[in-house]
Amino acid sequence: MSYYTIGELIREARERRNYSQEELCYGICTTSTLSRIENGQQAPGKKILEGLMQRLGAADRIFHVYANKEERERHELEQQLARSIGDRDYVQAESLVSYMEKRIAKNPGRPSSRNMEEQYLAFANVLIQKQKGKSAGWVLEGLLDAIHMTIPDFDGIHIKSRLLTYHEISILNNIGCAYHSLGRVMDAVQLLLGLKEYMEMHMLGSDEMSLKYPMVLQNLSSWLGQKGIYKDALALCQAGIDYCIKYGRMHTFPMLLCNKACALAELGQYDMSKDNFIKSVAIFQAINQQEHAEQVKTYASTHYGITV
Repeated sequence: MSYYTIGELIREARERRNYSQEELCYGICTTSTLSRIENGQQAPGKKILEGLMQRLGAADRIFHVYANKEERERHELEQQLARSIGDRDYVQAESLVSYMEKRIAKNPGRPSSRNMEEQYLAFANVLIQKQKGKSAGWVLEGLLDAIHMTIPDFDGIHIKSRLLTYHEISILNNIGCAYHSLGRVMDAVQLLLGLKEYMEMHMLGSDEMSLKYPMVLQNLSSWLGQKGIYKDALALCQAGIDYCIKYGRMHTFPMLLCNKACALAELGQYDMSKDNFIKSVAIFQAINQQEHAEQVKTYASTHYGITV
């Protein structure tokens, strides 16, 4: 794929969605850089290309394009880091973050690409330190610092009208979780309701939405249930369950069933509640998460006298 074709693809997708150049490239690159990319006068680096296409909801339409060997190696290191965090190998993850930070300092590249790379590492470091026991307050400050690298006017609660990359969505979801940990439940709810609305408006049909959207609904339904807003929590659970079934996403499915069971029990619908607790336990067991299955059983018995 030629650079000119990539630029045409970006411009065509942007104009079809009625986004201005300023809206699309905010925090990623300058409008003059985007203009040169769209006109085929400049090759977009991998980070810039991914960010732009994610905000356009068209990331599945690009190939893995590397401008040079340095970019390819940087991408491979990011993949290693993601795997280390996913495997909970935080010693390895912390070592990779340190190594990658030194590489960036030695070979900074374009300012916009560096900004996004530093955000990636800052977010990864917050996730690592959170698992190592850092306080919720420290985690929140770290997440806010990370999101401000590409969205400097983010006020901590409101999504506003900014377009978002997948990485920014993950950071915002984690900011909501940090608010919840600090007892700021309604701040967490307000932030994730804005994130939910954004994803429904901008990301319908994308693969990444099918991963992140159910997680947002899971968090929201849990938090609203804790505030006693059971009917709204139930509606969010059902929306998440329907979405998981439609797109075959199992990661949050059993927890959404558990949240639904809790909301039903609080509304006095114990038979339906027990049925959903049973389903939740069965799916946790089927995906080899026995510890979570036992936790659901204990919760159902302790809080609602329901034996699963």
